Amino acid sequence: MELSEEQRMAVEHTGSALVVAGAGSGKTRALTAKIAHLIDQGFLPEKILAITFTNKAADEMKRRLVDITGLPMERFPWVRTYHSACYQILRKHCRKLGFDVPLQIYSIYHQQKLISEILIALNIDKKYMHSVRAAISHAKNSGNPAGYFDTCKRIGPFRLSEIYGRYEKVLFEKNAVDFDNILMLTRNLLRDHEDVRNNYRSYFTYILVDEYQDSNDLQEELTRLLLGNGNLFCVGDDWQAIYGFRGSNVNNFLRFEKSFSAAKIFRMEQNFRSADEIVSVANRLIRNNRDRMDKTCFSSKTGGGIKIEHFFSDGEEAEWVVSNMIKLNRQGIAYGKMGILYRTKFCSFPFEQALRSIGIPYRMLGDRGFFERKEILDINCFLAAAVFEKDDASFERVINTPKRGIGPKMIETLNRYRVDGSGLQGAVRRAVSEKILTPKIHGALVSLLSMIDDIRDMKPDQAIRTIMDRADYYEHLRAYAKTEGDYTARRENIEQLIFAASKYDNLLEYIEDAALIREDRADEEQEEALSGGVCLSTIHASKGLEYHVVFVVGCEENLLPHWKSMESEEELQEERRLMYVAMTRAEKYLFLSSAGYRKGQYNPRSRFLEEISAA
Repeated sequence: MELSEEQRMAVEHTGSALVVAGAGSGKTRALTAKIAHLIDQGFLPEKILAITFTNKAADEMKRRLVDITGLPMERFPWVRTYHSACYQILRKHCRKLGFDVPLQIYSIYHQQKLISEILIALNIDKKYMHSVRAAISHAKNSGNPAGYFDTCKRIGPFRLSEIYGRYEKVLFEKNAVDFDNILMLTRNLLRDHEDVRNNYRSYFTYILVDEYQDSNDLQEELTRLLLGNGNLFCVGDDWQAIYGFRGSNVNNFLRFEKSFSAAKIFRMEQNFRSADEIVSVANRLIRNNRDRMDKTCFSSKTGGGIKIEHFFSDGEEAEWVVSNMIKLNRQGIAYGKMGILYRTKFCSFPFEQALRSIGIPYRMLGDRGFFERKEILDINCFLAAAVFEKDDASFERVINTPKRGIGPKMIETLNRYRVDGSGLQGAVRRAVSEKILTPKIHGALVSLLSMIDDIRDMKPDQAIRTIMDRADYYEHLRAYAKTEGDYTARRENIEQLIFAASKYDNLLEYIEDAALIREDRADEEQEEALSGGVCLSTIHASKGLEYHVVFVVGCEENLLPHWKSMESEEELQEERRLMYVAMTRAEKYLFLSSAGYRKGQYNPRSRFLEEISAA
């Protein structure tokens, strides 16, 4: 693999190191080359733990390693996300924490349903469900839920810690974990069980972490607990640390030299993506951040174009953006290579209007994730109900999908047949065996239970086809779809699901992997979006992407920087990093614009535009 001198030095170094990698500097290439180099030096690929932040990135890294080394993909079992790697550890040792095998991973749907039920039981309005779920997630990722809840407000007369306690009790009773439990419980395992900790410390000969600037305190603690011999190789860019609102802590990156005193720092400063003119103005912006690691990014590419404009209204701004797009398209630049980036989703509306009026094709990035779509959620709930009999959320979703005449009152009746902690499915089985239901309901439930029992031992793709046939699901979907095009799109989603499921040998393996894909939600739409005309995206969702032409719109005070993120210097610095990320998505042309009036509200130009314009 051909490497720059900066990349080669980092790759060939043995021992702990931090690679401070600028935007477009080829950090993934360097990380992959590092693993290949370790294998050349005699390290076994099975004992190398390489952490990425999305499953998509992990799969891409494995494919590259197969191409470089000639080894089969199975030789790289620990190229994973934090959640995926921790789940391998947790499910193997979960009995030490009082759980049984198999563990169920609760999806967002399961979490929302459980929290809503708890709030209803406490006579709290369900409108708080999303904020409660977010608080529980933040509490777990802090690594210290009790300490976190000490600082939280009450919801009505109830403390959040009380809601959290009820939530965790149900999870334990259901032998389930949520997404954030995976990290926290694995931390507890490694921290409290010396035999488990020493086992993995002696097993892993090297640990590599990508996007290290985005790690949170719990992930940092996990890395330390797994690190036995000091061989730690971290790659990232503190200038692109934009996930503080999710709990990431850029200080883990900034204090790396103090935390690992024997480590060496490498800087990869050449940008292979953007023209030097764009790199230079981005450097000028980020230098205004107080807390940052120094580097001098540059590019050997020249000829980039940068324009900054201010408009009276967002309508005028949208017309300007579209007119420039038309000009660039006439010069041979495809619309699929253009992106409109904004701080918050509400900014997209005038640009959607302007693009539609001219007939320019566009796609929205960051829509609902694939596994959260109605048809995919339905199918996966059928599969989960077959594997996890106590999974009430899944069984309750499919008990009347398609409609079998089983409404809330009937479910209430069926719940009376629960015994010894059995779930709704167990109650239904008892009611059916005692033949206490009307013939119609009895027949419908016998058919449902028979199908669930039959698919339990099938391969996932065969199980899905069986559901589609025996539940007559396509007819249900046709009745549900708003248009013929909507039906076709949903049917294509199911076909995509069947293809993905065909790679698995059993339902449990498929369900576990599907539950671990949550961190890929932004990635799921990217390839489709990039191939379907102009891409409209929030800046957060655009991280990791690149466009020939970028329009960063809405560059106004209270929007970028956002009004919620201007209370402290740390928050303001993250907003500046967000602007930096937006600018460095551009390869050749960068347009920055602001509007005095957006949705009827006046805001002055962003301070970031002044910083960029300053000599």
